[in-house]
Amino acid sequence: MKGMSKIMLDCDNATLLITKGEFEELGCINKLKLKMHLASCKFCRNFSEQSKYISTQLNDFKKIDPQNLRLHLSDEQKNRLSKTVEEQSFKNN
Repeated sequence: MKGMSKIMLDCDNATLLITKGEFEELGCINKLKLKMHLASCKFCRNFSEQSKYISTQLNDFKKIDPQNLRLHLSDEQKNRLSKTVEEQSFKNN
């Protein structure tokens, strides 16, 4: 069982790799470990989907013309973001 701890990730390390993967390319071993964990953990799969969605939304937000930049999300944007995250949570439960 001791050797398995080198192969299998716990949820804390999986979410760390998910987040890290949003900003940089993961190495082959970490990708494999993460894929193995995600195959068996619906909670981390849910976190991964939500993280990707939020990153996509933030990247789209960065593309806005700085002249027209608003420093907060509109109520419509907040509601849409909240609804999508909530739908993903229900879908995975």
